[in-house]
Amino acid sequence: MSENITHTAVTDDCARLALHSPEICEAFKIALGERLEIARLGGVTRSGAKFVVPLLERIRQEWPSRQDSNGLVDKLAFVLGWLCHRAADLQMKPVFREADAGCALSPTDCSVYHDVYLFREVYGSGQEAPYVPETLEAGMASSAAARAVRVDEIEGVLRALWQRALIALHTFIPDQEDIDGWLERLFKLRQRFYVDLHRYAEAFAVPDPDKVRRFIVDTHFYDLQDAVIRLARSIQRGEPDGTIDLDAAIRDAASQSQYAQALRRGTLYLQAASDFFEGRIARESLMDALERGKQGVS
Repeated sequence: MSENITHTAVTDDCARLALHSPEICEAFKIALGERLEIARLGGVTRSGAKFVVPLLERIRQEWPSRQDSNGLVDKLAFVLGWLCHRAADLQMKPVFREADAGCALSPTDCSVYHDVYLFREVYGSGQEAPYVPETLEAGMASSAAARAVRVDEIEGVLRALWQRALIALHTFIPDQEDIDGWLERLFKLRQRFYVDLHRYAEAFAVPDPDKVRRFIVDTHFYDLQDAVIRLARSIQRGEPDGTIDLDAAIRDAASQSQYAQALRRGTLYLQAASDFFEGRIARESLMDALERGKQGVS
C-alpha cells in the first residue's frame, strides 16, 4: 500500500513513546515490546477502526489466562498498530488532499515525498529496521539479488502473477463482452494493488525541489525541533532525553509539525486504550477519545 513508510514510522515512534510512558499499562508494553512487527502489520492495515474496541474488550477479558498458544499478545499488538494507523490517517489524509489536490496519480506525489522523507529521517535511509538501504533504490541495484537476475523482466513477471492471483480471488461474474473494462473497474473497486516504486526511487535519488517545498516545507511536515520528535529519536538511539517531559511534549505537539501531531494523536489513543484496558474509563469515553465519526481513515 502507499504511505507504508509513514504509517510504519508513526507506529514505531508511538511504540517508543508508549514504552517510555508511565501511563501505558504493562499489557500494552508487553505487546509493543515483544511483538513490534505484528504492531507494524496492524499499522498498515485498513478498516481497523471498526474492530478496535470490541477486540480490546475480548482481549482484556482473556488476558489473565493468556498463553503463548492462543496468540493473545499478537492480537493485542495488532490492535495497537491499528490505533496508530488511525492516528496517521486522520493527520495525513487532509494534508494530501490539500497539498496535492487534483493529483491523478495513486499514491499522490505528496504521499511519496512524505514516505521518502521519513525513510531518511526515521530510518537513516534504510539503516534502521524494518527497511534496508536498497528499499528505495531503482531496481534495488546494490542488492546481491539484483546482480543475479534481470530486474525489469522479473518485475514484469511477478506483477502479472500477482494480478492473476488477485483476480482469481474475485467472486463477481466477469463481463465477457468487455473483459478489459471489467478489469479496469475491478482495479478501481478494490484497493489499488500496484505501487510504482520507481517514483519512490526517483524522489529519493533526485528529489524535485518544488515538490520538496510544496509537500515538506509548506505543509510543515517534520521538524526535529519538536520535543516529541526529539524524544522519539533519542529513545531510538537508546539514550532517552531526560530533559523532555512526555506529557508536555504531547501537549505542545498540538500546534507543531504534521508528524508531531500524528505522534500526539497516536500516543493519546494508546493512553486512552490503556485506561480502558485497565478499567479506568468506560467504552463511551474510549470511543470519544478515538474521535469516533471523524472521517478520513482508510
